[in-house]
Amino acid sequence: MRIRSRDNDQGEIINISSMIDVMFILIIFFLVTTTFKEEEVDHLVKLPVESRNQSLTQTAGNLIKVNIRENGAYVLQGKQVTGEELFKWLSERSEKKADFKVLIRCDQEAKHLYLANVMSICRDVGVPKANIAIKTEQ
Repeated sequence: MRIRSRDNDQGEIINISSMIDVMFILIIFFLVTTTFKEEEVDHLVKLPVESRNQSLTQTAGNLIKVNIRENGAYVLQGKQVTGEELFKWLSERSEKKADFKVLIRCDQEAKHLYLANVMSICRDVGVPKANIAIKTEQ
């Protein structure tokens, strides 16, 4: 019978290279299959700041963003449109799917008239929920 001494005992060697390979494959799988939602943001629109740090809007699945620039230009899906084109697009959208929300992102220096026009268009089309976006202080 052979008795091992504790000085020569190195213990069992665990080969973890297979586990590392599997972990890398899982990471790559999740990175490839994950879809990243791109948020439509018009960087020319400076939102007004709300000082109480309360968010007035909540994003939802069927959200349409209408941007109003300082000069009164309406931007919908990255494309500048007129009021008539906005009315036509929203009315077609409401006929197809009645359950959607409109988020109006108006520049803080824009005239109130531009915001009122978009709110009027939303009301005429029959949009159930139209919200105004603001920027909260951090």
